[in-house]
Amino acid sequence: MRYNQFAYINTALPQAIKELSTINFLPDNYEELTFSELLKEFVLKTFPENPVNSKLAELAVGDVDLLTFLDQKPEKMTGLAFKTMALNLLGYELLNDYKLDDVTSFWKKHALPEFTDLSTKDELIMAFYRLLNTRAKNGQLLIDGLAAKGYFKSFFGGNSHVFFNGKSLPVFDTSRIIREMVYVETDLDTDGDGKSDLIQVAVYRPSESELFKIPAIYTANPYFTGIVENAKTNHNVDEDLVDATTWTNPQYEAKAEVPAKKPSGEDFGATEEAFGQSSYTLNEYMLARGFASVTAAAIGTRHSDGLRITGAPEETIAAKAVIEWLHGDRIAYTDRERTHEVKASWCTGNVGMSGRSYLGTLQISLATTGVPGLKTVVSEAAISSWYDYYREHGLVVAPEACQGEDLDKLAEFCQSNLLDAGDYLKKKAAFEAEQKELNEKQDRATGQYSDFWEARNYRHHTDGIKCSFISVHGLNDWNVKPKNVYKLWQKIKHLPIRHHLFLHQGPHHDMNNLVSIDFTDILNMWYCQELLDLNNGFEKQISPVMIQDNLQADEWHLEDDWSNHLGSEVKYYAEDQHTLSKNGNFQETVEFVDQGGQKISDKDWELKLFKAEIPSVFLKTDEFAHPITLTGRPEIKVRVASSKNVGQLSVALVELGKRQHLTPLPKKFMRQNLGYRFGYDALQEFVNDNPTIGKLISVAHMNLQNYQDMKKPSKITAGEFYDLTFQLQPTYYQVPAGSQLALVIYSTDQKMTKRPISETTYQIDLSATELTLYEK
Repeated sequence: MRYNQFAYINTALPQAIKELSTINFLPDNYEELTFSELLKEFVLKTFPENPVNSKLAELAVGDVDLLTFLDQKPEKMTGLAFKTMALNLLGYELLNDYKLDDVTSFWKKHALPEFTDLSTKDELIMAFYRLLNTRAKNGQLLIDGLAAKGYFKSFFGGNSHVFFNGKSLPVFDTSRIIREMVYVETDLDTDGDGKSDLIQVAVYRPSESELFKIPAIYTANPYFTGIVENAKTNHNVDEDLVDATTWTNPQYEAKAEVPAKKPSGEDFGATEEAFGQSSYTLNEYMLARGFASVTAAAIGTRHSDGLRITGAPEETIAAKAVIEWLHGDRIAYTDRERTHEVKASWCTGNVGMSGRSYLGTLQISLATTGVPGLKTVVSEAAISSWYDYYREHGLVVAPEACQGEDLDKLAEFCQSNLLDAGDYLKKKAAFEAEQKELNEKQDRATGQYSDFWEARNYRHHTDGIKCSFISVHGLNDWNVKPKNVYKLWQKIKHLPIRHHLFLHQGPHHDMNNLVSIDFTDILNMWYCQELLDLNNGFEKQISPVMIQDNLQADEWHLEDDWSNHLGSEVKYYAEDQHTLSKNGNFQETVEFVDQGGQKISDKDWELKLFKAEIPSVFLKTDEFAHPITLTGRPEIKVRVASSKNVGQLSVALVELGKRQHLTPLPKKFMRQNLGYRFGYDALQEFVNDNPTIGKLISVAHMNLQNYQDMKKPSKITAGEFYDLTFQLQPTYYQVPAGSQLALVIYSTDQKMTKRPISETTYQIDLSATELTLYEK
């Protein structure tokens, strides 16, 4: 597999010499040394734990060991000899990983950087500069590997960041991390006790931040202080649909505000210690590189005041207060008694954010406020509209593996201040009232959009975004479905801010440590640019959009955009009741009888979907003679009649053809070090799985009663036909030659929709059914 490297910056010799000298890798007297003497110095530097000659004898240079080679006092070195030596330095093992007679092919297979023959000291210097910036077997740069062995111990206690190839180095003493707990005062009184709500904030910062100010990476994490296990009480989804015109357009109502005090001149210093560590390993990685890690749970969580109100503006207001404190604009206290004020006097006021899922969602909400101090967000697998998370086109549609969950159940799940008996007794009544309101206004009966949901749609406030923006999402994320990031991107890309989009082949997962992309290095480079104002050329280095291939995990497509416009519009029609083609003109009507949910596993149900073994209309193309790439959002037009005055329609776009697909989750390979004796992560990647007969590309669902307006239901009459037009989830998917596409039109989606108890007959007029794809 290729160890692609996108974050390496081509560097001229004078700058390389300067950077190597700064980290004490290039000897001060290097100009006086011979080629062989400098080579020896360099190699011994790569063994900071034990720089002795015996280490040289463990390395091969062509057909001799390095120590023997150096005894010959060489004044040049072939590229092959250098690569043979470098493989061991990069952590590869002879026999287990490579053979001496296949170094060149092994090198190319892993996309390692090319090294030509070296005949001067300048060429040797540049070769080692590049080698230190080369990804090792564990996926990290060789320089990071040296750091894990203690190379930078002599730098601990310094008063500045140290940069190497546009990235910050781990020169901060992680054995002396300052861990503080503070309580930030919000302007809210969500629990109605007459006092402004406090939220607990954990700060982890290097001791060097006592000498000079550093930026902060903030993660807003409602799960941080615990959860309430409530999955067994999720809503029942095995029930018939109801007439959606009973919808009453529930309204959002703001909670009471109690303005916080303004900060005074007091800065007492934190008195409570934060235990543990950040909830996000990326923060730990950057902590070793001079970025404070700040984690706040939220209102309604353990050791904080207030109530959980999933997705509401109150969540944004509370989380924003932490940034305001870091920027010096808001008060915080040493304890919940509000005894003394404490300031973030160690912080430059520059704040970035990190986090996945709910943690990424809050980044979007905060970015829309334009709050001073927030310089950038790196939002992964994030919800941009809560309606698009729990609903779709007028239907209750669950996130993957969360059937029956809704706003109220997620609020309860995160209401961890109920775990402490004293808080439970004080907040129980307010909590129960809030739960009742959420349950009523989320309107699981009709599934319709409303003012209540509008207040939870961050995309309608993107004009307030002032910070730079990175979005990360899995193209197979059926939890936070891809249209959340797609629809956000269509807004973000037009804003006058720096913006990038990364799409991987995973589900609801991160991509920090993939073999195929140096994403952690990319983010190091990004945070340095955005929070430390380092001019490292990120915009020239990294493509606006990077998309992982679904056939070859180690291939990344570099695009300027992600939209329908990347492809050409192609329409497909029914050729007969089983065939889909570009020239189809089938004029008949077909029907199926939906029987609701089936008592089988979700995995078995999906297999039956691929095999046309559930009630549906199943149309498939011929095998493709040449590969095509689908991009953007497919669109379906369908004329449908229900045997009742209610109905739900689902459509799935499926690749058919027995072949190996990538694993749903990445396979873990080996350990990575976050710093010197400072935690670990794991190298991972998607790999080929056992052959399967199909792969879900995209899916969508719609309430028949929204045939006129996606935001307002209409009456329908049993047996009458209605024309529906709606979009599927966006994709970027390569269909290989020999595979087919299938359009499956069905009703009950066992994994996502309600599962009616009684049967419903659906008629599909195939003469008025049309699938639009965008093909590259």
